[in-house]
Amino acid sequence: MNFAPLVPQPAAIFMALLAASMWGSWFISLKHLGEYPLDAFYMTLFTTSLIFVWSVGLIIDRSGIFANIRELWLINPSKILIVLLGGVMYVIGMSIQLKVMTLIGLTLSQPMQASINFVVGTAITTGIGGRPEGLSMGRVGLSVFFLLAAVFFVFFAERCKSASQREKNIDTGLSKDKSVMKKAVMLIALGSLFSPGYTLALSYGLKTITQPVGMAVLPFMCMLCTGAFIGALLTSGIRLTRRRQWHLIWKAPFKIHKFGIISGLFHYGGNIIHTFATGALSSAVSWPLGLTSGVWTQLWGIKYGEFKGAPKRAYVFQFCSFACYILGAFFIVFR
Repeated sequence: MNFAPLVPQPAAIFMALLAASMWGSWFISLKHLGEYPLDAFYMTLFTTSLIFVWSVGLIIDRSGIFANIRELWLINPSKILIVLLGGVMYVIGMSIQLKVMTLIGLTLSQPMQASINFVVGTAITTGIGGRPEGLSMGRVGLSVFFLLAAVFFVFFAERCKSASQREKNIDTGLSKDKSVMKKAVMLIALGSLFSPGYTLALSYGLKTITQPVGMAVLPFMCMLCTGAFIGALLTSGIRLTRRRQWHLIWKAPFKIHKFGIISGLFHYGGNIIHTFATGALSSAVSWPLGLTSGVWTQLWGIKYGEFKGAPKRAYVFQFCSFACYILGAFFIVFR
């Protein structure tokens, strides 16, 4: 038997929003790495995730993990293969996303990447995952409209902030070079090819109220994190090998490793919570709620000084962005 609690809708909504807060917060680890290689941090993050998820799965579901995977393999093996592939894909996309964050910061990179994820992710979750009864495409469209509006308000805030910082010659620790911005845009375009892997796996491989054939939550998470670990090896692992930097992981003190460990727990702790919520809500509902992680990423960016010296109108645009995130979540949930 697999652990499959009956989660009431209000609790599932809260869980999806809680997961979003965890997703939007662990990125602050990037502010504390100093010269430590991003790829080394990435390997610690996904090694922690692999151990954490499989430990939780085996403690709670025990042999039910393998029984559920075997049962689904006999019915539709593509469900398992897509989840593994989705794990590989989204980790490759995330490695590119983290690189962009180190180049241009949290408050600017989040909306640039989210604008693509909103459209593609919603198309996948509603088209493959299915819409629950009572959720019209009109409401989905209205929710996406407000979430995209949130992205545009962040762009306006960023333009105001950047102009003011240039005028006052304020150093936020981030590059203002136009060539760096062009590189960031190219990386975002590249990452957009891989980032939908998570929503694809969630919509196709997880058993939900709109997807009756799929894996239970913990077997799903075990397969997803296994694919994610493989993706980390194919990206960061290969780069660490080519640069002969694996020794930096073994030599790093715990005060550095703790950021990778905490990030792994927040990242996949959020994934587990969000996946249980998805089982009760469907991916078409839980996915937009998860996108409210952008609020937290932007708040942490402000906390860490990325809006230093910004004029009042930049904060007004940010406030409008937060309001649009809330409205986007409202229209997808309350119907």
